[in-house]
Amino acid sequence: MNKKSKKLNLIICGIAFVVMIVYLLFVDDPVDIWNAICSASHGYMLLAVGCMAIYWLLESVNLHLVAKEVYPRQRFKDSVSVSLIGQYFNCITPFSSGGQPIQAYYLIKFGVPLGSALTALLSKFIVYQAMLTVFSIVILFFRLGYVSDTNPMMMPLIIIGFIVNSAVIAGLLMLAFFKKPTVKIAHFTVRLLGKLRIIKDVDARLKFIDDEMEMYYKNFQFIKKRPLLILKLCFFTIIQLLVYFCISYVIYLAFGLSGTDFITIISCQAFVLMISAFVPLPGALGAAEGSYVLFFKNIFGSFVHLSTVIWRFLTFYLAIIVGMSVSLFVNRKNNFSDNVTEPEKK
Repeated sequence: MNKKSKKLNLIICGIAFVVMIVYLLFVDDPVDIWNAICSASHGYMLLAVGCMAIYWLLESVNLHLVAKEVYPRQRFKDSVSVSLIGQYFNCITPFSSGGQPIQAYYLIKFGVPLGSALTALLSKFIVYQAMLTVFSIVILFFRLGYVSDTNPMMMPLIIIGFIVNSAVIAGLLMLAFFKKPTVKIAHFTVRLLGKLRIIKDVDARLKFIDDEMEMYYKNFQFIKKRPLLILKLCFFTIIQLLVYFCISYVIYLAFGLSGTDFITIISCQAFVLMISAFVPLPGALGAAEGSYVLFFKNIFGSFVHLSTVIWRFLTFYLAIIVGMSVSLFVNRKNNFSDNVTEPEKK
């Protein structure tokens, strides 16, 4: 990502934050907002911040576990820095696409060989995506009926989000265990899209897909040989997701609300994540806030808009602030540059 694109995305995120605050002041009385903030439990609010910090810590632990496996000299503080910088770039790029490239860049700068850095990041991604899909299946099983009763209009979006997440992990698993058929399906799809004139340079796209599939296949062979590492990554990833989904419940308790059980609240949070997954904007701007309001309006009542702002600040804008600060500190201390551009096409 070049500096111009990064600045543009940051400006978009800043505008979105201002719009969110203005909207809050428009739909709720400023006096009521202030009274709600003053009456909220400071202890629970700090706990919500703590949940986000634990989420980042577990993200760092997962990265360090797999990075240490491929590069024994990897330091934990470097893993923390890379993780936080990755969170920052995930927030300011569509589909969270900027996190992994920038993390690979910083891992290399910290001494990790390119191949080892890619192996670490892709292995962690594979496990994270698998655990997210499993978590989504469990949530759908227990609380899909609740959504169909309270928010039937959201059902198609939830299903689409679930299909997108499931398709990613299904494709990865097919590649791991059925490489040749998967490659053939991919080639058939690309050629079909070429005939429909959706893809122009078919040969270049086929080469790109072959290279990507080969890289993912090699990473599967790497993690398949390390069952203990897989178990550790799965364990910490499940806790990481659970902690993230708990943030809304902690905010709920901070306002002194009751009547909705823990499972329902974390399920609604998971549904918001499913919908946000396929929105091609940095941080799923607009979609994340809108779906949060729709899912939680019956749970938070008059506090729903304020709780949306608090949740969004903790899970999105705080990551930008912290990640950007870490990025500036690391760059200044080590004389790095976070201006990552794509290689020129020949």
